[in-house]
Amino acid sequence: MGGSAPRRDHQLPVETTSFVDRRGELTQGRELLARARLVTLTGPGGVGKTRLAARVAARVQRAFPDGVRFVHLSGLHDPALVPLAAADALGLHDHSAQPPLDALVEQVRDRRLLLVVDNCEHLAGACARLAAALLHGTEGVRILATSRHRLGLTEEHLLEVRPLPVPDPDGDLSAAEGYPALTLFADRAAAVVPGFRLTPDNRASVARLCSRLDGLPLAIELAAVRMRVLDVDQLLDRLDDRYRFLTTGSPAALPRHQTLRAAVAWSHDLCTAPEQLVWARLSVLAGSFDLATAEAVCADDTGEPGAGRGRSPAPAEALLPGGARSGGVPGGARPDVATGGARFDDGSGERALPMQALAGTVTLPPLGGGSRNVALPVPAPAGGPVPLPVMRPESLITPSPGSGPGGGLTRPPCAQGPEAVTLPPPLSDPAGPATPSPAAGAAGIWPARPGPALRADDVLDAVAGLVDKSVLCREPGPGGVRYRMLDTLRQYGLEQLRRTVGEEGAVRRRQRDWMLRWVGECERGWFGPGQPETVARLRADRDNLRAALDFSLSTPGEALAGLRLAGTLWFYWHACGAPREGLYWLDRALAANPEPTPERARGLWVAGLLAAATQDFPRGRRDARDALALARVLGDTAEAAHAEYVIGVLRLFGDDLPGALRHFETTVARGPVPGQHLSVVGLDQVELACTLGFLGEADRAVEVCERALGLCERHGEQWVRSYVLRMLALAHTVRRDWAAAERHAREALRLKLAVHDVIGIALTLDLLASIATERGAHRHAAVLLGGADRVWADIDAARWGARTLTSARRDSEERACRALGREAFEQAHRRGGSLGLAELVGHALQEPARPHPGESPARHYDTPVRLTPRETEVARLVAEGLANQQIADRLVIARRTAEGHVERILSKLGFSNRSQIAAWVTAQR
Repeated sequence: MGGSAPRRDHQLPVETTSFVDRRGELTQGRELLARARLVTLTGPGGVGKTRLAARVAARVQRAFPDGVRFVHLSGLHDPALVPLAAADALGLHDHSAQPPLDALVEQVRDRRLLLVVDNCEHLAGACARLAAALLHGTEGVRILATSRHRLGLTEEHLLEVRPLPVPDPDGDLSAAEGYPALTLFADRAAAVVPGFRLTPDNRASVARLCSRLDGLPLAIELAAVRMRVLDVDQLLDRLDDRYRFLTTGSPAALPRHQTLRAAVAWSHDLCTAPEQLVWARLSVLAGSFDLATAEAVCADDTGEPGAGRGRSPAPAEALLPGGARSGGVPGGARPDVATGGARFDDGSGERALPMQALAGTVTLPPLGGGSRNVALPVPAPAGGPVPLPVMRPESLITPSPGSGPGGGLTRPPCAQGPEAVTLPPPLSDPAGPATPSPAAGAAGIWPARPGPALRADDVLDAVAGLVDKSVLCREPGPGGVRYRMLDTLRQYGLEQLRRTVGEEGAVRRRQRDWMLRWVGECERGWFGPGQPETVARLRADRDNLRAALDFSLSTPGEALAGLRLAGTLWFYWHACGAPREGLYWLDRALAANPEPTPERARGLWVAGLLAAATQDFPRGRRDARDALALARVLGDTAEAAHAEYVIGVLRLFGDDLPGALRHFETTVARGPVPGQHLSVVGLDQVELACTLGFLGEADRAVEVCERALGLCERHGEQWVRSYVLRMLALAHTVRRDWAAAERHAREALRLKLAVHDVIGIALTLDLLASIATERGAHRHAAVLLGGADRVWADIDAARWGARTLTSARRDSEERACRALGREAFEQAHRRGGSLGLAELVGHALQEPARPHPGESPARHYDTPVRLTPRETEVARLVAEGLANQQIADRLVIARRTAEGHVERILSKLGFSNRSQIAAWVTAQR
């Protein structure tokens, strides 16, 4: 035993719109994956590679017992983070000192799963290394990648994703509904013009429009949105005007990449000036975002202290030279990214056996504070403009070298200075190029100039308008509605942002400052209620946090803010199981900030804590001692207390029980110091109780835990409390009070699920299995062991080699086997291994489970669900791949009625997308 049972964790993107038929490519993709382990979908931007990959994955998911996982790379720009992003998508929680890629391969070596890696083109080298490592180090892992270019591996099989076929507008259109391009336009048009359908009167115009758009799905969708105010013929006329301007009168000469560019630029032209400005400013956000973030990044006056520190972004008129509506800029650029060089140990040598396993403090709690916590004062960054880094052309919407009289965006000679860029004329006036302002000079530089400020209310209106125009996608998320911009549209927005000197740097600085303020609020409120919501929101904002950190650590004059942000996020790196990424950013930040500052003292002890969590104890001790020495020099008693906590933890992990006892007795007796986070105050008590438990002093351990519980309960805190409860359970096992031990362990498990503390869940399941064995509940113990083994497989199947953990697990298995017999034990063990995390915890608590937001409901295929006869019919049509309009046509019902049936089916089954309905229907046959 000790492995993980197969589990179908299918985490595919939620589809918010219908999928237009690509049966040929779907079949090809399935056939290629059946015979090849690496398949790459290639094609131009906007052709639909991501949607097709998700559909192919949904069709083949039953062939992968260990699930299908989706790695989103569009918001990631640092090659060093690609293995960590893949591990996160796979739900792995490695805390070893191995290099991340080696650890990833080791953990999935015996699994049969499909990894979908989306948007590889800007990280092609890192993606190729990831794919090569998985292909050579495993046998059951297959990879489906999407990229504008091949990855270049010999094992790679390519599937070119072509634009949707379009019929001849002047030919026979009697079977027009059979063309996916026309079906896509009709479906999206019907969403904004209820009742719109293809008719003999409009088929030719729709076909001509789709033909002009080269059958590119994104271009067709952007055009269809304009049906709210224009008819098809008007759309066609205006699009032809735009094309004639771009190609000097020859639309037929337009290359495909320029077709998409023209469609995007046309959509941009039809936006209001505030919408154009918000589009440009939102392009610095790498991932999804909420309205508060949009307002903070885009509004010129957010009402927040220090908002827009430094040079304020330019107003709309400055961003859009020559008028409110400015067209696209060929080319593009982005700041060069400093790689920083993450320091990871090679994992050689004897592995430490962490005593933190029993303490339950492998992922130690956050330092945060409720209303009574004191945040450390931090100096504001120096105001004034910061020079932009060197730019290099790297747009994902490739310009035609000869399009427009101005040519492409180019790097100027060095004599022009680092901020100078050469721009083509704006594309807003079909009559001819706009004239730069006199201040622009011969180089064509658009300087910032005064204009009306953008208010928060303006941002709300602009966001609403961009959602209506399909520039922003609206999606559910933690805390309410979130928004996302497609990568192609974000690249176009960045081009517009870079038309004004200094604008990109100013907006990125504003985004970073907003992240600092928001993360600071999260840290101050961490020791209190709302921890699960905070965790969910931080995870949703990972890409934006990474963007803020990278900007700070790759832009001159911003490094101290980067160290401040990385240090403030200590509770996220630690409590949410991201020590590797935390160390990566702290390594870069500490190297860039050698000066003796409070931020450096904070960064050092956080690095020491994370190093301990990854079993690099020598580094942990070194960093913690350096932090303590610096904090004392600075007279910062709070950071000194935090560093002392890390030193004590390392003594406990290093088996120095007498030293750990003296240390924590001293810190607990001293009590909190001004500015110390209450989480650390509570953790001091947890570690004291743990040390007492190891020394056999159960009664004293219970007394310490009771005091710690009181502190947590007064503030409504859950994370530290879960560890206190686990320590109470361990103390009661020493007393052999199994009922009290089980009661406290169950409550600890419930809290750990609430904050998604996976390592804590694994440790507590092991403890509950031991308690169940002692109480004679052997079948229940076998199920818990199966579930625990499944969770440990995502951490370390060997349980870090810790003798205490492995011997306790072996004892539980042997006793259950003797009581049940090997066959019955293995059957119960397999059942536990097949449960999802929430179901497993529900079983341990003996109560119904609700899936965690990150888990797929696909495990519920065997759950009896009663659908009406009509819903059953609709579900079968969904399984055939029909879109809502096609279902409506087949059943002779309204499209809205079909949509209602699908929504009710999703709700009844507890699913989030149509592919899960299809899998459920297949499972019922």
